[in-house]
Amino acid sequence: MKSKYSALALLILISFTLSSCGHIPGVGCLINCGGGGNGTLSFVLTATPPDPIKELSIQAFTATVTGISLTGTSGVSINVPLNATTYIADFNRATSDSILLAAKVTIPAGTYNQVKVMFSAPRITFCTQSSPGTPGCAAGTLASLSGAAGSATIATTIGVSDNIETGIAVNVNIGNSLILTGQTVTNVDLTAANVFTMATLPPSSTKTDLGSGKLAHVDDVMGTITAVNSNAVTLQTATRGSITVTANSSTQFDTSCASPSVTGCIHVNDVAIIDAVLNTDGTLTLIYYQPVSGSSIDILEGVVTGVPNSNQFPIVVTDSVSASSSSLLNGQVQPGDQIVVTMSAPNPFKIIAKGLTTPPGNGFAGSTSVTAILPGQTVAFPVLTFTAQSGVTPGSATGKDLALRFSRFSVVMANSTLPIFSSTTFPSYYGLISSQNFQTTSGRLSLDGVSSLTSIANGSTFSTAALYIGPPTSPQFSALSVRAH
Repeated sequence: MKSKYSALALLILISFTLSSCGHIPGVGCLINCGGGGNGTLSFVLTATPPDPIKELSIQAFTATVTGISLTGTSGVSINVPLNATTYIADFNRATSDSILLAAKVTIPAGTYNQVKVMFSAPRITFCTQSSPGTPGCAAGTLASLSGAAGSATIATTIGVSDNIETGIAVNVNIGNSLILTGQTVTNVDLTAANVFTMATLPPSSTKTDLGSGKLAHVDDVMGTITAVNSNAVTLQTATRGSITVTANSSTQFDTSCASPSVTGCIHVNDVAIIDAVLNTDGTLTLIYYQPVSGSSIDILEGVVTGVPNSNQFPIVVTDSVSASSSSLLNGQVQPGDQIVVTMSAPNPFKIIAKGLTTPPGNGFAGSTSVTAILPGQTVAFPVLTFTAQSGVTPGSATGKDLALRFSRFSVVMANSTLPIFSSTTFPSYYGLISSQNFQTTSGRLSLDGVSSLTSIANGSTFSTAALYIGPPTSPQFSALSVRAH
């Protein structure tokens, strides 16, 4: 009888040991090896640009991210549910802006030593311009080049603890993925060595202007409002899924709002642009709200690649919004597509400034002539007619309303002062060979890689999202975000 009780006691002891810590002395961890429970991870995408001295003119560089997984030391893989079933990432955008990949993902506690990124359909759209100071792509050089689908495995150590909330930044080194002949891209390979790396978030206090409890800026997200619930607002993007943000007492509403509040400015089916901050718990706080249209309409956004001719100018698509019904664009356009835009008898041009200071007397706002449009400027317009790109033949679109949007590019710091700083070494198709000044706006500048803009060393590379306003005013640029590399 005593032996039966001893055996029962031993079984109870083993059962308790396994359920509490999964470890038997001399055997090792079997179950619950992370101490049990779950942690929460959020993922953003960032990118490192090629050295500006290479004088590359990249308008778009995209790939469909088909999956991300974490592999633990036990060999078990955990799939990360992305923000969209078909997630098209623009690496060019990610040089200056963190892009939300996934928020508030529940991960079993434990140690993970691999992050695997799977992708398909990489495509880069670029041009060349070998004549310094000549704006626009050289004739016949604007082209798209595709790469192969594949995956990249990042060796790392990520400790996920029970009830701990943190983040991961997946970074793409664009330069390491390209093979070049002068300014021409001859091959794209996202599986090449040192293309994908990662870092944990939040960064150190010297590498961000954000305070405690915040992981990353998520700025300048355009889409259609699909839900408004108290202070929570959901916006649907064209290629990166939906994003839900929460307004608070610090949220800024653009002066174009009828009333500076959620109920007074935000409505379902509105087209809007938001700036947000990703918090450690995976939620997002609405920082700035910019209404664009009071109804769901087709909108194209693209970077201008050539000098306008008559009433036409060429763009490479960087973003879009599809109308909720009878859309001309839905399923017909992707970032990187080439479109020839016709503006016949347009209405006065506007600048979507989102609270940024812009110099008065600029040549863009109020103009009705395409001669005010410059290569390198990013513009957006409601689409009246549309024909998709077919093969290498550009598509076409017409419109009557045009607005200036944020261009994204990487340059070299010349003088890191405030409120105006300057840079050199612009992409060759901008046609800018001298140092250019950038205006900043107090409370409306997002920083990454540094805690203060004045900490960026002269001669170092940074990426920016900025309004390219153009002459005759100075500064010609107004910066929304700056990332030091």
